[in-house]
Amino acid sequence: MGMAASQARYLALVARKSNCEYEGQQINQARTVLSNQSANLFNQMLGLTVPVPPSTQDYTKIQYSYSDGTNDSVIDSWQQLSSADPDYNYVVTHHYYTDRYTGSMKRLSDPQVQFSGGTEATIAQITAAQNLVTQTEKAYNDAVAERMDMETQAATLSNYIDRNTYTGINESTYNADTDTYSFRTRTMAPGEYHNFTGYSSLDPDDQALVLAGIQRLIQEGALDMDPDNPDMTKVYYDAATGDIAFADDLSGLYGGNGGGTQTILPVLHLTGPNSIGNIANEFDDQIDALKEAEEIAKGEFDAAMFAYESLRRPSYIGNSELTLLTSLTEDQEAEIRQVVADLKEEGIDASILDCYSPDGGYTGGIYSFQLNGVTYYTTYDDLLSSYSSGTGNNHIDGQAKLNYYNASYVSTKVEETEKALLETDGNGRFTSVRFENDSVTYTLNMETVTDDEAYQDAMNQYYYDNAVYDKMVQDINAKTSIIQQQDLQLELRLKQLDTEQSALSTEMEAVKKVVDDNVENSFKTFNG
Repeated sequence: MGMAASQARYLALVARKSNCEYEGQQINQARTVLSNQSANLFNQMLGLTVPVPPSTQDYTKIQYSYSDGTNDSVIDSWQQLSSADPDYNYVVTHHYYTDRYTGSMKRLSDPQVQFSGGTEATIAQITAAQNLVTQTEKAYNDAVAERMDMETQAATLSNYIDRNTYTGINESTYNADTDTYSFRTRTMAPGEYHNFTGYSSLDPDDQALVLAGIQRLIQEGALDMDPDNPDMTKVYYDAATGDIAFADDLSGLYGGNGGGTQTILPVLHLTGPNSIGNIANEFDDQIDALKEAEEIAKGEFDAAMFAYESLRRPSYIGNSELTLLTSLTEDQEAEIRQVVADLKEEGIDASILDCYSPDGGYTGGIYSFQLNGVTYYTTYDDLLSSYSSGTGNNHIDGQAKLNYYNASYVSTKVEETEKALLETDGNGRFTSVRFENDSVTYTLNMETVTDDEAYQDAMNQYYYDNAVYDKMVQDINAKTSIIQQQDLQLELRLKQLDTEQSALSTEMEAVKKVVDDNVENSFKTFNG
């Protein structure tokens, strides 16, 4: 190797070694930074507070309670009087829970209020149309009831029977050969009898007359028989008077062979003003007139319903049908008034307040609907507000929350603070209490109670804190693991640099020796 080449090689090796030393310094600095980060993470872990589960003892206390026969009360606190009082020694705070009828306003998300009909209308117009529907429906229902009542009368046999013609019967006989019942009454002359002969023993003309009367009764529904083949075996006829009687009544007459006791015989007249035909015709005429009135009422009702259904009005909340309350029942009045009173007391402005006049009378505009089996109330203004806020087909999408109302019994805490006389058993334990507003002395019960709700809240907080602690530990461990991996990589690189530096040093010594030898040989040559 020439001298110049050796010197160049030596300089290159020096530069490489210098680079290795510089990179080694950078790696050591980086490892120092990683070491500091690892120490910080360790200190951070040492600074974490390990969550401790709550103890039930922290939520357990001794309490005094008593019952006044109506409510179970608990004494919350007691404070000795600051000034002497001959009758009382403490100021006591105590409470009990009672169910109070309470009105409330709720808000229904995504109510899906639907309006039906096409003609725009105000709530006053809707109410008037609804009232007309109610009135005409009642008139129609009354007409139907009256017609049905008349049909019931027409179908009642007793409305055709005369119980006054044959009274005071004191003697009756039956002739089996002629199938004839004979009897006398107290008003008849001696030897005069009424004779009722069985249908099969009558002459054809009388049979035709009797059969026509029986069939008319069947036609009116007063007799339950086959109209084409009626049972005539128990039908008897007095040709002299034109009256029909039945075997069951005839056999029970006083003095008869059957030992009857009846002195009155019910009969049906085939002739005269009170005949079967005349009574049936009168019923038919009345029924026809009532049917005509019913048809007129039905037409008026249908017209009112058509007019009402053509108005644009609230009809449904989701699948729950809305009912406009043009008047209130006693129960509805009590519930809604409770809602109004409680909203006013709480200072809550709601549209239901506008449904009452200043003098307290209901002015209309309230709708009822069912939700999960419970009846609730809302107003036309509330429904219109939610409906108008919606989009899409029939405004059904994205509607604003709907205000709705009801009253229910709510468990309410009643707390009182008053002077009291607390007596002890000599060991510091209270045994009885008497309040300034109550003359009764109540025996106190001492109980150990645990606030389960507060304890559960504390346990939930513990679970949360523990989860946060575990997460923080896991995060620190993960970061530490990453630092350790980075440090290991730097350590490996540092070892590679050390090996490279050692090799460079060896090579540099060899090159230096060559350069030195070249220099020495050169001097020997020139010195001759």
